[in-house]
Amino acid sequence: MRNFRVPADLPEADCAADLCIAGTGPAGATLARELSGSGLRILLLESGDETRQVEADALNEVEQAGYPRVEDQWLVRNRILGGTSHTWSGRCVPFDDIDFVRRPWVPHSGWPLAPRDLVPYLDRAAAYLGLDPGTGFSDARFWALAGRRCPLPEFDPTLVLPHLWQFSRDTTRRRDYMRFGQRLKSQLGDNVTLVTNATLCDIHLVPSCDRVSGITLAGPDGARRRIATGMVAICCGGIENARLLLNADSQVPGGIGNGRDLVGRHLMDHLRGPTATFALRGSAALRRVFGHYRLNNGQVFALGWRLSPALQEAEELLNCSAWLEGRISADDPWNALKALTRGRGGVRAIGRVTTHAGLLMRGAHDYLVRRIGLPRKIDRLDLVCMVEQMPDPNSRVTLSARRDRLGLRHARIEWRVNRQDIRTMTRMTAALGAEFTRLGLPSARPDAWVADSGTLPETFRDVAHPTGTTRMGRSPADSVVDPDCQIHGVAGLFVAGSSVFPTSSHANPTQMIVALALRLADRLRETARQGNMAGDRVRDDAAVGM
Repeated sequence: MRNFRVPADLPEADCAADLCIAGTGPAGATLARELSGSGLRILLLESGDETRQVEADALNEVEQAGYPRVEDQWLVRNRILGGTSHTWSGRCVPFDDIDFVRRPWVPHSGWPLAPRDLVPYLDRAAAYLGLDPGTGFSDARFWALAGRRCPLPEFDPTLVLPHLWQFSRDTTRRRDYMRFGQRLKSQLGDNVTLVTNATLCDIHLVPSCDRVSGITLAGPDGARRRIATGMVAICCGGIENARLLLNADSQVPGGIGNGRDLVGRHLMDHLRGPTATFALRGSAALRRVFGHYRLNNGQVFALGWRLSPALQEAEELLNCSAWLEGRISADDPWNALKALTRGRGGVRAIGRVTTHAGLLMRGAHDYLVRRIGLPRKIDRLDLVCMVEQMPDPNSRVTLSARRDRLGLRHARIEWRVNRQDIRTMTRMTAALGAEFTRLGLPSARPDAWVADSGTLPETFRDVAHPTGTTRMGRSPADSVVDPDCQIHGVAGLFVAGSSVFPTSSHANPTQMIVALALRLADRLRETARQGNMAGDRVRDDAAVGM
């Protein structure tokens, strides 16, 4: 692996590659690592540097329209080596089987891939994300993995199903999630050249516009550098992937891949927030069961619920999950103990530790012996829902009239929330409430907006999971990329990341992002093995004055 800090430093010999990968987040970093040693000459491009830069952040500026989204773009997109793995929450889980099928009550639903096609890649993704195992942990099979008796009451499977999430773990930094940029350089082979501070600003096609011929990069000072390549993989996230294609309009009016006006459409995210509240008195047992679990290998899992496929079909609902979330009190003794171990907190922290010594002792027993989560001191306990969104073609990313300092038009985001999104969360809350009552569990008091089936509170925002803007499908009539993530009708131009998801599930997207990147890597590796180097064809074309 060689590293250059700006495109201008690239020797002329490196201004041609078999594959250029734009973005070093979970998708781009995975693709580059998998193809290390493949025989492909690869340029791996990062718009930012190894540390956060104000100038790079400014390139993420957006124009907001539609339903309000989080304004701080650092919480959504990270132009830095490692991409959005700098700010992700570490939650991982495979999609449910129902997410892949065409659902008549969900327009534009259905993946061109079956769950069984993706299981091997989800399992391979485990090594990249610090998971163990990669699949088979989100249902009743978990208790066999954990070597313990299932502690759950019998929920009605036609309404809700218990569900588990696994948390990413950096095996060398045990208290952190996997951050893709920290060791990326050491994980790349000699066939990969990493260029930081290199922003993809144009994509070039052959005159017939049916094949990639190169790209143009810009450095922080705006200086351009053209790269000849026959394959490009855009791995820049659900907003930026669409923005780059729409800005690449010098040869194709409206942008590459946008002949049917589909690039940027079907923007989805996850609506997530509290829908009901529990009384704290008498809730300890519920929190203990529906909390965190640890396996002997150190992996941490969280237990909650998902909406049953039967109820989704019967009542024409979207997919949805829920879990308990406590607001930790200011005088939580575990935070006080942590402060003391770091030489902070003083007398106040000592007082909190001694006052709640019983909670600390019980917590140590729970953590070390029972292998469950620490019992924290909380002052509020909520039921939190996260819902799949309807893939709405009018929810979209377009281009603003304003341009960034490199001359690219900013993204304009018109995110839409549909009644079906809200109805699904209210129904999930009601179904769980009814089950809690039937099973003799503490009751949940629905929030006012849920009880009235009213408008979402302003506290509900996106959770940085932009999805669907370059959706996958078999036909260019209703999708942007094919099942191999290649732009329809443009050989050698690929898109990786959540932008290719036709639907978003209730699941956090990162494990699926990495799985699809591994699948794409297999396709490109096979291309290299067969000797079909697209970059060689491009250089041949350039030699005759193309």
